[in-house]
Amino acid sequence: MTTNGPAPRPPGMGTASSLRMALRMVNTVLDRETSGRNGFNVSRLADEVDVERSKASRTTQDLCDKGFLERLDDSTLRAGSAFFTTAASLHPGLLGRSRPLLRRLAVQHSAGARLSVRDGVQVRLLRAESAAGFAQEWQGGTSLVTPCWCTGAGRALLLDHTAEEITTLLEDYELIGVGGPDAAHSAREVAAANDRDRLRGVIAAHGEFEHGVTEYAIPVRDTAGRIRAAVSVVGRQQDLTVHERMIHTDLTAAATTLAKYIDGADTPP
Repeated sequence: MTTNGPAPRPPGMGTASSLRMALRMVNTVLDRETSGRNGFNVSRLADEVDVERSKASRTTQDLCDKGFLERLDDSTLRAGSAFFTTAASLHPGLLGRSRPLLRRLAVQHSAGARLSVRDGVQVRLLRAESAAGFAQEWQGGTSLVTPCWCTGAGRALLLDHTAEEITTLLEDYELIGVGGPDAAHSAREVAAANDRDRLRGVIAAHGEFEHGVTEYAIPVRDTAGRIRAAVSVVGRQQDLTVHERMIHTDLTAAATTLAKYIDGADTPP
């Protein structure tokens, strides 16, 4: 994902209350998207945020026009590229320095390479690079928002969470039916997977987001040791697992370099 030029402004809704409503609508769409359930259409979204449907329709259209939301063919809504461009602009140091590092990782391992951050249970993709000729289907998709419990980057971002903290974070979310065949089905399984991978020094998510796809991930920490982002390599499982040691070494080096450019923003709770 690139951020050429200034980040787009939020929708000019005229009043503070209208702006708050617009932001609440975008946040509701994001929460629904990462829950793994079908997205909201305008009518369902209006009911969810308790807004008149006519007002919700006008606001949604404005958000879509400005790129903060997108309307799919089935009329459901998802977050749009302008929202993520704005979010990405909050991490200028990481973004500015990450592209050559991610590009190098992608080329070295003939895979995809990503930089991600966490927002609650959501993992937001800030930048993605891929090797020339790398098949899209082995990237596990290029979704801008994914759940934290069934992706390598997401589990890396939760690596310092205790089992109790993970349980509290995920208590309102249905994990069954979300992700790939080897995705965790409970907070306990997420915590156990992190306990296992913490010992090996790298998150290894095999088939957790999509069948046949592996994502290796390492957290990026600030000077205080707090996890602020995750860098990962994603691709076809049979191609990556045989090179796990080298991928681990390269991801660790990339994370160490990126840690120098963290801008000091707070980690999401």
